[in-house]
Amino acid sequence: MKVTQLGAANQSTMALPASPPASYACFTISNVFSSKLLEVRGDSTLMRAQSNPANVQQNASAGSGQGIAANQKWYLIQQGTGTITSTTPFKIMNVENGMFLEAPNGTSGTTLWVDHSNGFPSQIWNIQLVSGQTYYIIKNSNGLVLTDHAGSTANGAPINEETATSSNTQYWNLNSITAEAYRDDVVVTYFHRGAVTNTTVAFDQGNSIPLTNGANNGKILWITQDAYASSQLQSNGQLFCQFFSYHNSGLLQPSITNWASASTPNITTTSNAGTGISALEIIKSPGSHNSTYTWPGSGVEIGSNVVLNGYESANGSIPANQALYSIAENTGSTTWGAATRLTPNGMSGQTKMLFSVGMIKKTTGDTVYVYGAQSTFFNQNAITLARFPANNPSSWSYWRGHSWASTPDTTALSGAITVGSGTATQANVMVSYVNGKYVMMQMDLGYFCDPGSHAIYISTATSPFGPFSTPKLVYTINDWYNGHLAKYYTPIIHGEFVNGHNELLVTYCLNYNASGGSCSTTTCFNNNQDPNYYQIKGVRIPYSVIGL
Repeated sequence: MKVTQLGAANQSTMALPASPPASYACFTISNVFSSKLLEVRGDSTLMRAQSNPANVQQNASAGSGQGIAANQKWYLIQQGTGTITSTTPFKIMNVENGMFLEAPNGTSGTTLWVDHSNGFPSQIWNIQLVSGQTYYIIKNSNGLVLTDHAGSTANGAPINEETATSSNTQYWNLNSITAEAYRDDVVVTYFHRGAVTNTTVAFDQGNSIPLTNGANNGKILWITQDAYASSQLQSNGQLFCQFFSYHNSGLLQPSITNWASASTPNITTTSNAGTGISALEIIKSPGSHNSTYTWPGSGVEIGSNVVLNGYESANGSIPANQALYSIAENTGSTTWGAATRLTPNGMSGQTKMLFSVGMIKKTTGDTVYVYGAQSTFFNQNAITLARFPANNPSSWSYWRGHSWASTPDTTALSGAITVGSGTATQANVMVSYVNGKYVMMQMDLGYFCDPGSHAIYISTATSPFGPFSTPKLVYTINDWYNGHLAKYYTPIIHGEFVNGHNELLVTYCLNYNASGGSCSTTTCFNNNQDPNYYQIKGVRIPYSVIGL
């Protein structure tokens, strides 16, 4: 797969002139004395709120371009509105992990760290221009300032909060850079669900479906695949080491702005009534629950029903069939109806071309587009297009390149969609519709030990038929588990989550550790298994970066 990046000339971290702070913009921050960049240490502490050891330091530039050295890039975010002055409050967010620069106390000489967003003044900074100069003092609300400790020029030297001394070890250049995709820590922590009775607390997949039906209008249904139950959590927040309980579940978020996990209950259905399996598993397995699987994927709301793609398997790795599942909504409670299994022509009954890549229903349309994928080589797919009328989800037609047919072409792949200069995509791929364009998300393969490339890429098209633009690298995945890059998969696009900054939300999932090489397969330590490594992770991508 050929990829492109934004030109380095537009992203130079050291050559750009000094820039004034802006209300919401991306910067590199370099120390005047050492010329080194402010960063969060790029090791296994990078993606965690880290107080011991503190992980804010300085380092030489690690490169430039979208998705490169994001731990050295920061968003300045004005708190409130109005003209920016030396007393304007800012938060300073790291691009790689979405967490905020924080002064841990009021003691001069303490190394800084990053933490989840909170309401404490320890995350509030004033950015004050040094008189007659183009560089700044960055002062915490406690009165101490950002400092290159002891005037070090060494890579990895700690950055502290210290008493102001009018030294250039405390002066910082702000270099404005093109807006960057960043980890959305609010979304990430939303899925850190506690032990609330009768819920699922750790899972993979994570398709989202905006609802409009009656009292459900404005709510979001999140669809998961394999899920751990809250009863599997211990009092320390860790999972007991055991297998997940359910092969799918559904979460009902109250609105696109409510990211309090306690406000999001599970839905139940009657699909497993009489089977002994909890109603939290919203779609029944095709056979024995412990040996067969139904994994729902992309879906849409049609009238008062939610329609989902379903991957059915006899062993979890080889598909046995695929179907649609239609679930009747309940607008008065979280107890929904049964999931009705539908078998569309040409889609169900064959497993060569799987229609789990994306399902799109425009607000005013009566046609639902469905994207399929067929493996053509190792980690390589061809993407195809199907459609069905909203009033008849069982009646499908398939794009053959020049016309529609009643069956897909799984032999010659005559309907394969062009992406960049060819028709190949990676295995991790998804298509959606956002802001007037069709958007394709791809990820490098994340199943094996410490992959050399581990990034997210975006392409766009103006037509459902493509062609899609050459994939552009927008973000590098750097989740660590047990000393290695964590296993990741399931790219999902969530165009409904507008946040006022013209940024697209995408997600991927972690599944503990990848296999092979020096990566250990151990996930259980003293009967503790961390649920945060079997969960959904969110990234925001500026529209401007991908042409939306």
